[in-house]
Amino acid sequence: MAKSVSLETGRTFATITSAKQHFAPMLDRNDLKQPFSGGDLADIAALYRDYCAKTNWPLPSSPTSFYPTYERDEGYTTRCFGVTFANGSIGRFSLDKALRAIAV
Repeated sequence: MAKSVSLETGRTFATITSAKQHFAPMLDRNDLKQPFSGGDLADIAALYRDYCAKTNWPLPSSPTSFYPTYERDEGYTTRCFGVTFANGSIGRFSLDKALRAIAV
């Protein structure tokens, strides 16, 4: 049975794949480091809050912006969501990991 994704905003997706089809194009629409706005921002912020709540991830302070960035490690580079916090610190999160974590 397929897992669904529901965000705190009330937006729901019948499958992880349909949620990914909604979020993945956002990473290409904005240039790197350019903050999201409008509906994209609301959906990404909800995804991040739900992901952090589900995984008990401690936030250094409130998120203030989200933007496309790259995650790099040995052997790979992939686009992901960057986040800036009110205290000036930054972080990033994987769309795939976030969706898998909150899917039910």
